[in-house]
Amino acid sequence: MFETKLVKAKCQRTGKHYGLEVSQIGGVWKIVNVIDMKDEEAKLVASEVRVSDLETHTNLLPCGNCGSRKFGGCGCIKNRTACSHDMKYNFQCIYCNEMKLDYSVPSRADLGGRRDGESITLIQGKEMKIVTFSNVEWTKFDNVNYHDPAPMYREPRVHVIAEEENIAFHGYNISQMDEGVYYDIPETDDFVMNCNVDTSTISPHPGGYLYIKFGILTAQITQTSGTFRINDRTVATTGSRFNMTLSLTEGGKYAVEIDGVKKGEGYQQSRGTVRVTFGFAHGSHHCEQLSHASLKNIKMAQGQ
Repeated sequence: MFETKLVKAKCQRTGKHYGLEVSQIGGVWKIVNVIDMKDEEAKLVASEVRVSDLETHTNLLPCGNCGSRKFGGCGCIKNRTACSHDMKYNFQCIYCNEMKLDYSVPSRADLGGRRDGESITLIQGKEMKIVTFSNVEWTKFDNVNYHDPAPMYREPRVHVIAEEENIAFHGYNISQMDEGVYYDIPETDDFVMNCNVDTSTISPHPGGYLYIKFGILTAQITQTSGTFRINDRTVATTGSRFNMTLSLTEGGKYAVEIDGVKKGEGYQQSRGTVRVTFGFAHGSHHCEQLSHASLKNIKMAQGQ
């Protein structure tokens, strides 16, 4: 009998979900079972562990055409199957190179009545807390000591608005800006965030950017692209539209995923609290246009 964890998977071609039951065998994660997962179920569960280079264990059949055991390792089945979202469950789909691991987390809206206070129990039994900008206490900060009042322009009085799953920054015409919100999590907790990004919502003054930081992981998003660093090492750059998943697990393991593909990871043991920060920064610049930036539908989860 295997002691298993659940990892979600999704076909990029059809949008169909699968559940992978994985187990550590000889110190390596192996797939020991595959579950057909409906869309409504996929919305309510989160992957329990982060894994890479998955293969099936010997209790499962390999690809019936090429013999591969690698998850997402070949294109055999899509070349001989009429793929669709509503197609009948086919175990062999896990070998298709259209399959990607899915680390998205449930939103409060998705969970509906399944919430119990601020905690939820996911279908696979793991308890997580859905984090939003409204259900935990975020602290506002401003790292700039003086702001030119720019009386000739009508600037907003509130420069950071963080509510539910959305955050917006409304900046300045002239003054330098480095403002945002932060939230501290215990060193023993996991933290995962996921968001679809369209950089057309980012409009800083020249050289500015929206940033996300926790521990040794930093994301900087400009009006054209995103740059992701772990321990000051660039692990990913993007275009103007992408899906990002940033995570902290196992007391110090940081990872960046872009569009479902792991781009980099690093480790630094957590000591004390870990600060999660969303901010917007740019230098001073005389301009009639206010700087601004926003992200919407940010999914965050926290748990041990």
